[in-house]
Amino acid sequence: MVSVKEIISFCAVAFFIGTAKAAGGNSTTDVSCEDKLYDSFCEYKQLVLTQEREKCLEARDILNEAVSDCVAKDPVRRMVQSVHYVRLFAPNCPTIELPQDGCGQLPTCLQMLFDRSGQRIRCCSKFKADRCFARAEKGCAYAAGVRDLFINQALPEVCKGEQSVRYRETVIPSSCPAPQY
Repeated sequence: MVSVKEIISFCAVAFFIGTAKAAGGNSTTDVSCEDKLYDSFCEYKQLVLTQEREKCLEARDILNEAVSDCVAKDPVRRMVQSVHYVRLFAPNCPTIELPQDGCGQLPTCLQMLFDRSGQRIRCCSKFKADRCFARAEKGCAYAAGVRDLFINQALPEVCKGEQSVRYRETVIPSSCPAPQY
């Protein structure tokens, strides 16, 4: 018999990694997760910067909605976007785990793959990050999907014998409109 916790965990997987791992998957939509993340960033940022618990939870819901019912067409871009979301969330909402309760180690694993700017992918940290994601799988049901997307799909695409790679493409808006109160 399947427990409620397992059902919730399975649904969370769909929210965080999208309904298909890469383009050509069997998703019923062709909306790219990367486009949804780009379009959601300013609203997410505005909520996170309030540093209020309820607003942070709302921002987390926006992130999870942005990666639901979509296709990860560019795993590298998706990984870079994710680190920007994580780096904004972590210092402003420190008591809330991202992307859901029980998965607090995932942001740490992801950040291992980037320098402080979030633009240089540290290919040399792949094995360390992979071990981190493997440990996270023990307490977070959908860490395996995130691990596959980042470690097995994104990194091999960009890290072709390099120690690090600078990612130059714009993945989040460079400026957001002022908050409307």
